Amino acid sequence: MTIKKHWIEDTKQEDFFSSIDISSTHIPFDPNIGYSPREIARDFYDLFFRRRIYQFIYKNYFKNLPYKYDYALPAKGFSNKARINWLNRHKKIKDSRVLIIGVGNGYGIPMWLRYQPKEIVGNDILNYEKAFEVVRKESKSIIDIPIKLFQRDIEDLNAHEIGTFDIIASEAVFEHVRNVEHVAEKCYRLLNTNGVMYASYGGPLWYTWGGDHFSGRENKNNGFNHLLLEQKEYWEYVKANVKPTFETELKAGAGGILVKLDLFSKLNSPQYLEIFQKVGFTVKKLILEFCPTAAEVLKNKEIRDRLIAGHPDCTEDDFKCRAHIILLEKTGSN
Repeated sequence: MTIKKHWIEDTKQEDFFSSIDISSTHIPFDPNIGYSPREIARDFYDLFFRRRIYQFIYKNYFKNLPYKYDYALPAKGFSNKARINWLNRHKKIKDSRVLIIGVGNGYGIPMWLRYQPKEIVGNDILNYEKAFEVVRKESKSIIDIPIKLFQRDIEDLNAHEIGTFDIIASEAVFEHVRNVEHVAEKCYRLLNTNGVMYASYGGPLWYTWGGDHFSGRENKNNGFNHLLLEQKEYWEYVKANVKPTFETELKAGAGGILVKLDLFSKLNSPQYLEIFQKVGFTVKKLILEFCPTAAEVLKNKEIRDRLIAGHPDCTEDDFKCRAHIILLEKTGSN
């Protein structure tokens, strides 16, 4: 398929789920991802200094959210490798069967392999087959364990085909799921008893600044446009600011692609937790990330008043909450 110049209007949604391989050719596979001297020093400083200071400074940052959380951090509170290590402290990865939903290009898998899991299975709704081929081949230099990667909607996975798992993990997935309850139920069924699901979702959540992964890219004061503009006006805003080609938009973060696909759950912060608990999960740990840019923009009374008037089910904290980093445990049987 040829991507035309005005791709965001000319390309159909179904094309993204079939013919277009969106593997990022400009990003090399790195078997040592997360383990450069700079990254190791960063994580050390973050764990023993930065994060502890932030936990003290921001311990009462969110005052109107109707649930308990362990602590709050500014956006990008700690690295993906540090998050995997955080999970490992609560649920050992070694010899565990791990399912990574929304695995993307799979280039983060080397960080998991260092913990010596029994097997890794990964799926993504989009086509990354070229990248999957690289991951399958190059990962053998780290540890030779079964790695199964494929394009599939999480709702189409079943235990008869892929088995059950000790750990399910996801990065930046649940904010893009249209039916979170169905996916949460699926994950619950795919977990073994006492299994753990680690999820980091948001970055940003729908109701915060840039919640569509697009608004505000050209002007921070427009970061709530996805919540404030009428549909026609919003679409004109997207067309005016999307990159000129599919490839350049992909490199810019792919926000325009996500808008085109309408891949958003459109839930506020408490609704995720309500759903997870409804399907049977127990919340073991919860870290929140807040958006400093949202807090800055919300100082504008006109923007703040319009948001509150247009979304009465949300509090100002919902507009500031950028992400959840959560550990959920399955304590019951299927």
